[in-house]
Amino acid sequence: MGSESRTDRERIVDSEIALTHLQADYESLNEVVLQQQKLIEKLSAKVQQLESKLDSSSDPEVRDPESERPPHY
Repeated sequence: MGSESRTDRERIVDSEIALTHLQADYESLNEVVLQQQKLIEKLSAKVQQLESKLDSSSDPEVRDPESERPPHY
């Protein structure tokens, strides 16, 4: 029974070590997600800025192809 108790302790220690590694991995991945979210927000703002700039630019003159003379005249 003494050897079983030691095995249980070893299993608990191994589980605690694994949990510690998982917590570190979780924190690392969480930091990556936060950085990516900040980048997504910056890129979204830039896209909106570019769309706004594109919308505000003057539209080219719309021409009626039937009223234009062919280029060879």
